[in-house]
Amino acid sequence: MNSTGTRISSSSDLFDQSAELAVIVPTLNERENIPELIRRLRIVLDGFNWELIVVDDDSPNGTSEVVHDYACSDRRIRLLHRVRRRGLSSACIEGMMASTSPYLAVMDADLQHDEWILPKMFQRLRAENLDLVIATRNGEGGSMGSFSALRVLLSGFGKRISRAISRRELSDPMSGFSCSAVVYCSMLFIA
Repeated sequence: MNSTGTRISSSSDLFDQSAELAVIVPTLNERENIPELIRRLRIVLDGFNWELIVVDDDSPNGTSEVVHDYACSDRRIRLLHRVRRRGLSSACIEGMMASTSPYLAVMDADLQHDEWILPKMFQRLRAENLDLVIATRNGEGGSMGSFSALRVLLSGFGKRISRAISRRELSDPMSGFSCSAVVYCSMLFIA
């Protein structure tokens, strides 16, 4: 644990220079989903140089302990255990800042994001030299699921705000599942 209350776990060097893609997964009470998430990522990212950075907001259910156990046996898996700090955005940013990978992906640990599209997102990002690729729930085969009317309304509001800021039409900027170049993220953090 360091002085800011973050425990970093890995079975090898703190930073794996060979990882081309870092998958950032913020968590709070996701203990039950971690084994399945890791199993799925190992399958879909086979052949890629990747790392998983789980940023846990001091889950009382032992999420960090489960991730720590995986990190001890798989050098691609890392844990940032945040103590006395909470928040999805700050967890994502801390995870991004802990990586030396040139590309970053963010996804939830609740298994609602389709990990099978992650390689396609990553390949498109690189092939088309894009800054950002965002998965959408509004495309073919996607849905807002069982979201309340208020949640759908808030998502629409987020869409309008993102259009005003980015000057681009984004179908689902609030999906929480994205892939980006570090250079792009760095520009956002500096601005």
